[in-house]
Amino acid sequence: MLGPVAKEMRRAYQAQGMLFKLHLDLLYQCDLDCEHCYLDDKKRRILPTAFWLDVLDQAAGLGVFSLLMSGGEIFLRKDLFELIAHARKRGIFVHLKSHGGFIDAAVAARLAELGVSSVSLSYYATDPAIHDAITRRPGSHAKTRAALGHLASAGILTLASCAVMQKNRDAWQAVIAECEALGVMVSIDGQMQSALSGDPFPKALALELDDAVQLEREMLARHGEDCAIAGPAALADDWGSHKNCAAGHSSFYVSPEGDVTPCVMWPMPLGNLAAGDRLADLWSGGAAVSPSAAGKLDGIRATRSRDRSLCMTCEVREDCEFCAGQAWIANGDANQIVISFCTKTRAKTLAKAAALGLPEPPLPAGLRDLPPAPPRPRFQIRVAPPTR
Repeated sequence: MLGPVAKEMRRAYQAQGMLFKLHLDLLYQCDLDCEHCYLDDKKRRILPTAFWLDVLDQAAGLGVFSLLMSGGEIFLRKDLFELIAHARKRGIFVHLKSHGGFIDAAVAARLAELGVSSVSLSYYATDPAIHDAITRRPGSHAKTRAALGHLASAGILTLASCAVMQKNRDAWQAVIAECEALGVMVSIDGQMQSALSGDPFPKALALELDDAVQLEREMLARHGEDCAIAGPAALADDWGSHKNCAAGHSSFYVSPEGDVTPCVMWPMPLGNLAAGDRLADLWSGGAAVSPSAAGKLDGIRATRSRDRSLCMTCEVREDCEFCAGQAWIANGDANQIVISFCTKTRAKTLAKAAALGLPEPPLPAGLRDLPPAPPRPRFQIRVAPPTR
């Protein structure tokens, strides 16, 4: 399995300051209309095959280890197999992200022949009514479910990615059971992200706190994680010296129009490959890169957790999954808090306290002075009774 090898290679790349992972969104267009999708502007130009082949050559020249190709829906591109084959010939491990609607047995066999390392499919419920209500496309469930089976049968490492929100809050357990029976791995995530435009509309679909706590409790029980809540001793360690994440440190993102940013969730422009910038120059901050772009990347690489001043006062900060990119989108400042992440931290620490039989933990720093939010109506999928 590639996982342990990739972890060791990532450490080696980080030690050498090398670009480990490149995320390419080949297009933003998609035939589904998932209501929580953070790609709220899908009307972007599609760059030609020759452009992406050159990007892959640049990545190989930098020794990039891992490549994620996603969209939009990548199988809408007629040149996808050509791009995958080119990356594999250049020695890069390729991972794909899709909804699976165009993956039949023949496509799965072709992906296996090309040596694709993994395929991640968005799968929201075993119940077609719930899944299709989220994608807003009738019949999408049947296609994704079939693709999971085709990929598993072809021997491809397959991941079902289940974003949990109000509409499928009671459906994700069945997703896990079904996928485990298929031999498919499952990723469960209840965190809704802001749209790339900055619009927070996906967060209106997020779980209520009680449901989020239940999700965290069940995930803790399933994974058997250490559920100890960080105390004063843990908070006295080197937490403040930690990096926020891999964005800009060991990974880059390239948009469908060639924009290079630290991460898809951190759309801070560093350069544009379609305009003539080169990956190697952007990564190293060479003379060909504008001082502004080089300064942005230097700033990212110099930033540590201690630079989040409010987070430094938080008693449960060890349990936070802070995202600097989402902070940048929401606040224009990667070091400012994001309430939705504080809320997730609250759910996680409440779940851990319940599992250990401990008193209610302290509030995350970002929630200390907030008034309680009014309850929202719980969404229900209503299926019409069969006609006689």
